[in-house]
Amino acid sequence: MKIAVLPALAVVFAPAVAAQVPAPSPSDVRKDIQIEVQNPIKAEGAVPVKAEPHHVLLFQNDYVHVYNVALPPLDATLLHQHDLPYIYLTLGTTDVINAVVGKPEAHLTLEDGSTRYAAGGFAHIARTDAGIRFHNVTVELAHPQGSTQNLGDKSGDRPLGGCPGSAADAKRNEQVPFEQMVACFESDEVRLDRVTIEGGKDYEEAAPRAATLLIAMSNANLEVSLGGEHAAFLHEADVLWLPAGTARKVVDLLGTKSKFVLITFKDSGGAAAK
Repeated sequence: MKIAVLPALAVVFAPAVAAQVPAPSPSDVRKDIQIEVQNPIKAEGAVPVKAEPHHVLLFQNDYVHVYNVALPPLDATLLHQHDLPYIYLTLGTTDVINAVVGKPEAHLTLEDGSTRYAAGGFAHIARTDAGIRFHNVTVELAHPQGSTQNLGDKSGDRPLGGCPGSAADAKRNEQVPFEQMVACFESDEVRLDRVTIEGGKDYEEAAPRAATLLIAMSNANLEVSLGGEHAAFLHEADVLWLPAGTARKVVDLLGTKSKFVLITFKDSGGAAAK
């Protein structure tokens, strides 16, 4: 979202300058990104997301505009405008400065595999002052989303769009029962699920009723078949549109454990991707 993103005000700081920004106070350090904008901001000089050079378009159709967002260490995005709601998936642990126009800067950290939802209607800059690369897949949602809510365990304790549990929790406790699909979030228009597959435990759906966007998470090694035919090999940050009505199967190529995110579009019916 797919879930691009974060930093200084209306000025883009060069890497050398960004590195000299004083460390934020502890009160500014937050683990989760949650942007809730009541009154949309149109910042003077902000470029559209599609014109921000760190946002590389991977795929688009009538439902989504999907960007691969990669920001090197000690770098900054241009000031850019998010008009649409979006979901994003964080790839790798990240540490960024998020400067939303009209708000104080915030120092944010996110775990690998974190997902979030943002309503849009704001402009911001992202800076990697900590010297750690920032990487995510940002999925702009082309339709109004209506009401939103988290799904699953402790839904009220998670940032909007976040999934229950974490990769870190699973590593600490290898006795966690295998759960292939975890419900994370939904709006009136979409549903977000996280899926895990491993040797002999493939993901299959014979007659999907709605179209879905698949996003491969870190260290994923996937083979996807549609309608019984090979469709794609997918690895970290790769995406694939899965049409409604066509049987789908996702296999873990190396027989270890791979994870991916599914964003299902409730009103897509049998519409073909454009």
